[in-house]
Amino acid sequence: MTTLELDISRIRSVKGSREAFHRETGEMDFWDADWQLAKQLAVDTEISHEGKFLNMKGHISTAVKGNCSRCLKQVTVPVECDFAEQLLYAKDVSLFSHLAVGEVEEKYFIYDNDTLDITDIIRESILAVLPQKVLCRDDCRGLCPKCGKNLNQGQCDCDLHEVDPRLAILAKLKETEEV
Repeated sequence: MTTLELDISRIRSVKGSREAFHRETGEMDFWDADWQLAKQLAVDTEISHEGKFLNMKGHISTAVKGNCSRCLKQVTVPVECDFAEQLLYAKDVSLFSHLAVGEVEEKYFIYDNDTLDITDIIRESILAVLPQKVLCRDDCRGLCPKCGKNLNQGQCDCDLHEVDPRLAILAKLKETEEV
């Protein structure tokens, strides 16, 4: 698995410093078999030293592929998004003892060495902008529930008006009422 790592040793040692990074990769593990990179992932990041913490902001550009929720056709979704994080060195956490338990971890991304792995930040940023339900097109008709034919490619010959056997007695009642 490819990681996106940044050497932040120069920034961390000089207050007020700022550095830009550009990283590219063709691999990203989304921890979910539903998504894969369809295009090279490009990440532009700027990190600045703001005193007690580092401020990171950046932009992600890529495309991911997944399956349509209705017909299972492969769909490519372009991704352009920005991200921002405040980074806190693990040894400096004690400077924020006035904050409630868990509040430091909620507000800051805590790192513990001069090599910052931003893979999780990038993954979470991409997943946050992806649709929960992917469609190949807005009017996707999906698959036939009986035979599995892709209904976007034409109608099948299945009788979809078949009554559920558990409800058949109700259908008979309706028929006797109409007589």
